[in-house]
Amino acid sequence: MNFDYYIPTKILFGAGKLNQLAEEKLPGQKALIVISSGTSMRKHGYLDRVVELLKKQQVESVVFDKILPNPIKEHVMQGAALAKENGCDFVVGLGGGSSIDAAKSIAVMAVNPGDYWDYIGSGSGKGQTVPNGALPIVAITTTAGTGTEADPWT
Repeated sequence: MNFDYYIPTKILFGAGKLNQLAEEKLPGQKALIVISSGTSMRKHGYLDRVVELLKKQQVESVVFDKILPNPIKEHVMQGAALAKENGCDFVVGLGGGSSIDAAKSIAVMAVNPGDYWDYIGSGSGKGQTVPNGALPIVAITTTAGTGTEADPWT
């Protein structure tokens, strides 16, 4: 097996670091915020807080809140369609591994043709090369353990 591995990831870690979202250079002016279909992001105020921090930088946002604990392709495609329809130029994954993994997949499909499974390299996937890369991604993890905020996999 041969491969090259390059994943430039900036990680901000520590108490209160979410507040830096209002000061960090962001990759666009309109974000698709991807969260789970559960209630915790709203109930605990995380979603509202992220929306407000983005507004401080004059960044508009649209919320996609259908992600299941084991994300499904249909939701990836719906999220990508929502990003396209709304002119989103980056994706924010907010929550645990499922939301952030789905955000990465949505970022791919928001700028590429076809079906998500066209680009899956194993199982029943077609293994095609992703021609247009992906929208930039900001990952905000609210759980510990998956590491998806720092890897290239979904």
